[in-house]
Amino acid sequence: MSLEFSDRDRESVARDLRDPDDEVRRLAVERVEALPSAEAVSCLVDRLGDPSWRVRKAAVERLVARSETDQVTTALVDSLADGENPGRRNAAVEALVKCGDRVIDHLMAACSSPDEDVRKLVVDAMAGIAEPRTRHKLLETLSDSDPNVRAASADALAVVGGDGVPQALLQAATAEDEDQLVRFSAIRALGSLEFPVRAAELVSILEDPVLGAGALGLLGRAEDDDQAVAVLLKAITAPVQSRREAAIRSLVAIVSTAPSEFESVVVEGIQHAASANAEIVADAIAHLASADLSASLVLIQFLGLVGSEAAVIPVLVAGRDEALSPVALSTLVALGASSERIIDASWGDFDVASRRDSCVLFGRLDGERSAVRLLSALEDPSGEVRTAAARAIGSRKLESGLAPLIHRLVATAGDDDYESEEESAAVIEGLTTLAEASPSDRDPLVSRRAIELLRSALEGAVEDVRLAIAIVIGRIGRHEGCEIAELLLRDPSAPVRRAAVEALAQLEPGSETESLRLALADESALVRIAAARALGASSGEFVVDDLSRLAVDEDSSVRAAAVLSIVTRFIRSEDEHHRSVAHAVIDSAFRDEPPVALSAIEALCEVGGPETARANSMLGRPEPELIRQAIRCISIHADDAALDSLLPFIAHPDWTVRAEAIQTVADRRMVRSVPAILRRLETEEDEFVREVTLQALQRLESGVA
Repeated sequence: MSLEFSDRDRESVARDLRDPDDEVRRLAVERVEALPSAEAVSCLVDRLGDPSWRVRKAAVERLVARSETDQVTTALVDSLADGENPGRRNAAVEALVKCGDRVIDHLMAACSSPDEDVRKLVVDAMAGIAEPRTRHKLLETLSDSDPNVRAASADALAVVGGDGVPQALLQAATAEDEDQLVRFSAIRALGSLEFPVRAAELVSILEDPVLGAGALGLLGRAEDDDQAVAVLLKAITAPVQSRREAAIRSLVAIVSTAPSEFESVVVEGIQHAASANAEIVADAIAHLASADLSASLVLIQFLGLVGSEAAVIPVLVAGRDEALSPVALSTLVALGASSERIIDASWGDFDVASRRDSCVLFGRLDGERSAVRLLSALEDPSGEVRTAAARAIGSRKLESGLAPLIHRLVATAGDDDYESEEESAAVIEGLTTLAEASPSDRDPLVSRRAIELLRSALEGAVEDVRLAIAIVIGRIGRHEGCEIAELLLRDPSAPVRRAAVEALAQLEPGSETESLRLALADESALVRIAAARALGASSGEFVVDDLSRLAVDEDSSVRAAAVLSIVTRFIRSEDEHHRSVAHAVIDSAFRDEPPVALSAIEALCEVGGPETARANSMLGRPEPELIRQAIRCISIHADDAALDSLLPFIAHPDWTVRAEAIQTVADRRMVRSVPAILRRLETEEDEFVREVTLQALQRLESGVA
């Protein structure tokens, strides 16, 4: 298929590319296909130097999408020589990188350019592409006459890697007559490659005031190098912070990868050095308070290896950072009894955040002091602390926490603030984790005890407590809880009755108890919805008639739930009566209110099969959400010929429908939709739809001749 453009189209694009308005130029760039090939490429390359970054971005995307690789690459490489416009050069590099390996041969040829700036940018582009074929050329440019090119080559080799690369970089890093920038880049590249370098190979630069820290950082892969360990242990007392940090980082790396025997030697050396020089730990702790994320991660691990009790509280405080929390928690867990004793003894001096984080830690320990502290923390003045304690008691399965947790369940009732809701959810989670049944549960006493305590708590309980008990009973999953669930089915509160229905469905999965069937006639729509879902998941054959009655319920949400259950359960049934009921329900739903019709389409989409063709009838509905769901269903299940019904929706008045239709034809590689999409692009004003359209065109262009 060829794309036809009129002279008017070409004149319009050429004029708009020169317009003073940024947005007009950007839109013109997106329509540049209207110009002849050579002119289009020239205009796009010219726009790489546009003052507007949005125009430059659009030009990059259109150049990358073009098929004239030689023409485009030549023009882009020529743009690298534009020393007056750094924006054009940077955009050209970006475009070359996005073109990928199809431009590699051109880039390698451009490495012989007489312009050192071009050579440097070409190397940067090859680094961005990271194609292994460039290795030999990058090794050549590591000897370029210009130090900036050599430094860029070292950085690029770190990305490409491969045979001979580490050795060449090591030679560059240790060459005394090499430019310092190049040596620094080579050291950094060796670090990125995680190449094991022994101390003996770095003797000439380990004490260098500029390069030494980087050289120390390379020793972290020396798994059995006694000389490297000795150098690093000495360096952790260095007066220069960068050297200390690099040495600590390498020691931590060695411990994480070394064989167990050598690991023990290194850890022993670290601990001996720390005991002989108290400043090592003091300095690490002091720096932990101000270090960046990367350094903090290493310092926490280092302090864990030292095993210093002085580090417990600082590590706990550092763990407030979400990024540091996992490693801080693991470190404190590894310190075990020391962490438990020091934190418990310091509890009275802690602020809310430290008490909260201590509860999280105590959930991972198994000592008696931490267990007692968690139980007392359930009465902490702070809801954050009580919340963390409830979850920790559950995760540790502290049986002694059953009664206190149920007490907290009652105590939080009636409070409707966010903190109380969080605490209530945590208490429910803790109770569930502590008491839930499992296939390997040989001793159900904890679950039974929990159910007994919950039954006792029901007496005189307020609505929120009854609701929470219904939820917990269902999650515990013990059949003994059915009596409580059935009792709560008669509760005066609709939310409680709904939770009771859901609990009963979990306690007796696949069943169709009389209690569930009675819930179908509940005065609350919420309860009837829950009953419809529960019966839809049951294995009984007679629930289809019960659900059919709900499919004509006065409440549209109830009808929607019933339709979903009926269609997903019975549309593919072997029983003719069940299938006929399901088809009749679909017919009725498609004429119903949007929520009900939407439920029917979603059910059809889920079950698949020939019945999904019925989704086409929804394309005539006026509601955008129904049309979108019908398009999704057709996209998943329809054959290629049936996709033609979606073409008119590329120009639908609703932007969400247009976006869905365009995305669908692109996903299905419907090349015949390209003319319609291009016509829509000329008038599309919605920014999101334009973006979807451009992406769709890029995906479809490969199928256009």
